[in-house]
Amino acid sequence: MLLVLCCDNSEEINQNEDNNSSSTLMRSMSELMEQFDTNGEVYNMENPTGNMVLDFCFEFVFPIDFQMSDSSIITINSLEELIEILIQSNDDYYINDISYPFDVLVFNGGSNSIEILTIENDEIFNNLLDDCEFESDENNLCYEIYEPVCVLISGVNGEDIIIVYPNDCYAELDGFNVEDFLDECSTDGQNHEDGFFNTDCFDLVFPINLMNSNGDEIAIGSEEALLMYIEQWYSENCDDFECDFDFEIIFPMTVEYYSENNQQLETLIINSEEELDEYIEEYCNFDEESHEGDLFDSDCVDLVYPIDLMTSNGDVITIENEELLSDYIEQWYSENCNDFECDFDFEIVFPISIEYYSENNQQTETLVIDTEEELNDYIAEYCE
Repeated sequence: MLLVLCCDNSEEINQNEDNNSSSTLMRSMSELMEQFDTNGEVYNMENPTGNMVLDFCFEFVFPIDFQMSDSSIITINSLEELIEILIQSNDDYYINDISYPFDVLVFNGGSNSIEILTIENDEIFNNLLDDCEFESDENNLCYEIYEPVCVLISGVNGEDIIIVYPNDCYAELDGFNVEDFLDECSTDGQNHEDGFFNTDCFDLVFPINLMNSNGDEIAIGSEEALLMYIEQWYSENCDDFECDFDFEIIFPMTVEYYSENNQQLETLIINSEEELDEYIEEYCNFDEESHEGDLFDSDCVDLVYPIDLMTSNGDVITIENEELLSDYIEQWYSENCNDFECDFDFEIVFPISIEYYSENNQQTETLVIDTEEELNDYIAEYCE
């Protein structure tokens, strides 16, 4: 009887150990799958830097052996393979256990470096999961403004790694502060958002679809998801800031803009890249040629009102101030333009007066300009 009890207790202990092991493994796999969707694509919101160690808490070092539910042993050689196995798992075939020891990469905040941690047994693995504090992450929400900050950490072999966070909030969640931020965190004038993603003249209406160089179509559901996807792409594909985001927009797409004429938000469907380029050139490239032209958009001079404009019909309109000028131009485009090709049809009636700040005299001065040629000469010399 004692022998039977002893045997039963032994079996119970083994079962408890197996249950603990399975529980720890199940916990780790469950947390890992929170980073991915059902297609195995990473959730960009859960991966702000694209670095698994910082975004998740640790990174498995492959290959690792896993025991399956049918008692077979399989060797998994990459994170992608592991995610695929987890997605395809069912009641009859699933990962049942992990073979110890195995290595993971973890971040050491004290030394600002990524290090290798050997997981010898279930207790160490469970302690690691506890230290990750996954539950607290659910309460850590950051704002969506894209103002990237960079921090410098060391890799396993001592190499420098620059981590780019979408903003300081995400960096602070990982324990960094303003003293850790690098002075330079830019792409030499080439923002990751790039092109129309970084314009203030209209907003994208989500969802949008992008196609990468492999022909894969990616659906982007929000601006935050777009920024995360771009950031992840740069971290995975670029060793420096010289590379270009490799994607194509799938048309048609919809943009939203504010109509000064109607005083409300309106939407516009853009059917091709050519239409998009024309829209941006016409409405968003204020550095080159806006509706107001170089004079109206210049920071180096101010018009002295009133001014007179002559339409193509020969009518002369007196404009009393800058606000009325903007309203007039907006109204003209609304009434006369059905596409992106039309130009504001007017002539300035000379002479006009402009105000400028004289660095020599340290004061605002006035200059009378008598002809269009004088105006062009002035802009070319002082405003470009």
